[in-house]
Amino acid sequence: MKKKQDRTTYFFVDEAGDPTFYNRKKEYIVGKKGCSKTLILGFFKTEEPKIIRKKLAGLRKEIIKDPYFKNVPSIKNRTSKIFHATDDLPEVRERVYKLINELPVKSEFMVARKIEKIFNTKHESSENIFYDDLIIKLFQNQLHKTSRNIIYFAVRGNRARQLPLEEAIKTAINSFEAKWKTGVGSEIKIY
Repeated sequence: MKKKQDRTTYFFVDEAGDPTFYNRKKEYIVGKKGCSKTLILGFFKTEEPKIIRKKLAGLRKEIIKDPYFKNVPSIKNRTSKIFHATDDLPEVRERVYKLINELPVKSEFMVARKIEKIFNTKHESSENIFYDDLIIKLFQNQLHKTSRNIIYFAVRGNRARQLPLEEAIKTAINSFEAKWKTGVGSEIKIY
């Protein structure tokens, strides 16, 4: 285990897919139209978020000014404000991916197959417990490396999830401490 560095690490967390297993009628819908077979949860981490913001803003301006995209509604309505893989054109995604490759970021992802039996037993048929379990696994070996960690979660719907996410992060820390018989001792802020 490396010695903790006196730096700040920023984590930007998002997901692909969803934690849904059942519809409102309690019918199992995994793999059916509108319900993914997996939930991918991951983060980009960096110590230099200002550089990343500046580069992404520069790319956004470049795309908006590009005559190739002049009459594309999604550029005006969405891309001009924020990049999003499901809404952006393939040409825009390609430019963003190329830029990401040059940025001072690292990423990690967890891919969870949505298996009904495990969901009902281990996760007590709760989408939030399923999601939080992935958060624990994603962060349990991350937060001891630097003295300050700032974690930004993409908003999941309109539910009040701040406290459960904080609890999941605490559980991840406890798991690390129990495994390695050491304290994390890092400052952690969650947004």
